[in-house]
Amino acid sequence: MLDLTLFISGTALLDSVSTTQQIVILILLFSAPRPGRTSLGFILGITTAYFVCGLVGLALVNQWNAAVKVPDATAYAIQAALGIVLVVSGPGYWYYLRKTKRPTAEDKLMALMQRMNFRTTFGLGAVLSTVSFPAAVPYLAALGKIAAAPLGWPTQAGLVALYNLIYALPLVVPFVLFLVLREGIVHRLHIHTRRLNTVVTVVLLSAMGLYLLADSCAFFWGGRNMST
Repeated sequence: MLDLTLFISGTALLDSVSTTQQIVILILLFSAPRPGRTSLGFILGITTAYFVCGLVGLALVNQWNAAVKVPDATAYAIQAALGIVLVVSGPGYWYYLRKTKRPTAEDKLMALMQRMNFRTTFGLGAVLSTVSFPAAVPYLAALGKIAAAPLGWPTQAGLVALYNLIYALPLVVPFVLFLVLREGIVHRLHIHTRRLNTVVTVVLLSAMGLYLLADSCAFFWGGRNMST
C-alpha cells in the first residue's frame, strides 16, 4: 500500500507540473479583473473535472480487467515501450521548438482573460481536463495500478482523490503566492513561466519515460514490480 501511495504521489506531481500550459494560463489570469475569483474558478474546474474523469476511468479499467486478463509480461512490455517513447519525446520536443518559429500566444490569451469570470474559467478548466485526460499517461498509469491493487472501491476512489490533491499543488502554490504578495509577484511569475515552460515540459517527459522504463526493468530483471 505504501509503494502504491508513493507511485501515485510521484506520478500525480509529474502529471501536474508537466501540464505547464495550465500553469501559464493560471498566471495570466492573475492579471485579469477580479484575479482571485477567476483563477480560483480555473483551479476548481481543472481539479473537479479531472477527479470525475479519474473515477470514470477507474470504473472502465476495472471492467476491462474483469473482462480481459492481460499477462503481466505483456503489460510491462507495453509500459516499457511507452517509456521509450516518452524518453525520446523530451529531446524531440526541444528540437522541434528550436526549429519552429512560432509566435507567442500570450498577447491573445491576455486579451481573452480580461473577459473571463469565475464561471467561464471554471468551464475552461473543466474542458481542458476532460480533453487532456485520454492523453494523460501518468494518470492512466496510476489508474491502472489502483485498479490492479486488491482494494475495495472506496479505497480506490480515495487514492484517485489523493492523486488529484497532489495534482493540484503546482497550481495552488502560485495561487497562494499571488494572494499573499499580489501585484508584487505577478510580473516575476510571468517572466519565470516563460523561461521554464519549455524546460519543465521536456525534462518531465523524459523523466516519466525513465521511471516507466525502470519499473518495467525491475519486473523483468528482478521478477517483481518496484511500485506495487
